[in-house]
Amino acid sequence: MTAAWPSRNGQFLVIRREEPIASGAVRHVLSRHAIDTFGGLSITAVHERTGRIVGAILGNAIDLDRGLLSVATQVNENIDYNTVDNWVERNIYSLTGSFIFVLDIPHCSRIYLDADGTKSLVYDRSRKVAGATAMTLLDPHEYSNRLQTELHRKLGVSQAGWFPAGLTAHKDIYRLTCNHYLDLDSWAAHRHWPSEPIAMSTDPMTTFDDVLVRIRRTVEVLQRSGTVKIALTAGTDSRFVLSALRPIASAVQAVTVAAPSGGLDVHTARHLARELNLRHEVLPYRIATQAQTLGWQVRAGHCISGANMTMHPSVHPLRGSYFLGGLGGEVGRGFLWLGADDQTPIDASGITARLKLPREPQVVQAVARWLEPIDAFDTLLKLDLAYLELRMSSWAFSDSYANPVETELHPMISRANFAAMLSIPPEMRRDGRVFRDAISRSWPELLSIPINRYGNWRDFTKRIKDVAADPRRAARKLRQIALRYRKAF
Repeated sequence: MTAAWPSRNGQFLVIRREEPIASGAVRHVLSRHAIDTFGGLSITAVHERTGRIVGAILGNAIDLDRGLLSVATQVNENIDYNTVDNWVERNIYSLTGSFIFVLDIPHCSRIYLDADGTKSLVYDRSRKVAGATAMTLLDPHEYSNRLQTELHRKLGVSQAGWFPAGLTAHKDIYRLTCNHYLDLDSWAAHRHWPSEPIAMSTDPMTTFDDVLVRIRRTVEVLQRSGTVKIALTAGTDSRFVLSALRPIASAVQAVTVAAPSGGLDVHTARHLARELNLRHEVLPYRIATQAQTLGWQVRAGHCISGANMTMHPSVHPLRGSYFLGGLGGEVGRGFLWLGADDQTPIDASGITARLKLPREPQVVQAVARWLEPIDAFDTLLKLDLAYLELRMSSWAFSDSYANPVETELHPMISRANFAAMLSIPPEMRRDGRVFRDAISRSWPELLSIPINRYGNWRDFTKRIKDVAADPRRAARKLRQIALRYRKAF
């Protein structure tokens, strides 16, 4: 393990201020705690109205109201233990971007993630230390000794599996999931959102159009700070993000990686670029060396593998740019809803199965603990939160410090956008038409080119290849189509 021990650049530790500074770090002192950063990580002080520092933001936070990116933040109100919950929701979760907020005031020290935990955080309760990944908390010897190899194997992490519900690859190291804060006094995680069921929108079209506006405003802020490049694929979400950018599309560079399985993505992206006069670049596919792969695994805490681990050199050309992805849209399409309605009984075992994870006792128990505070919510909201927290926050972003592109953001991800998506009536979310309708209103020409299809004989060939490569996934897709067909009649 030592031979593959990579740089901690871009990572951090949160510890008591009296503890010695970590080797090679820069210390930022708060009230009772300190943040040690390891190069390449933006840190922004947060002040209350009196000028007192009440915390710090790590990463890239965007203030849409002021059109600012990661600048010294002063909030025009004071904060104390009794007002902290509303203060954080108003002043921190009004931000977009990719960030972590460390709050440190008398009688209240906490760590909050952004709306989807796009910058992940793990912690060791016994040592009272939190950080970006296990490699920041542990030395190489401890890292190897505490690696839970059997659980890693059972969860299939070397293929497509991951560690959900606060679990990690290391014994007694836990992950904070989005919508929860870590209390730095008790070292326990607590849910802070949602505290009640999400009210349904009375005007779904306007609600979704507002999502597009927030996406565009996020990108406009980034454009004023540097070069913006957006991922362009054959899928719904990259098309949705692109539709939000119609007024500024001429200033945006689209990119697509020519991965072996990405033929449809490259074909569609090129077609869109030609038809709509977009600037577009196809990035050559590059495979990581063994040393790069091992280093990537350590920087991700051995919590994930998959294509990003093997192909990450392909995105090296994006360094120095803001790279915008389309993650977050599945929240608005009921990703885990298959065969369920708001009254369908669901328990920890059932959620684990829907996540396609093995029903290992340790996993089911962790999911049960996660489920307990939201037991009164209806089934569809529970499944939405399971996707957002147990899959996206735990799977999609556990490699956030392994990514060689330091400034990757997903402009669909924000508290306001997720609340909007969850407020759309279920019948409009099941078939994804709310996304297609919004694209049609914003940039209808984008729908002239099929989504996730070639639109010719190659679709049949692709389906045959997909079935041969993953028969179980193909069977699930057929079940989804059948269920939607029955509901339509």
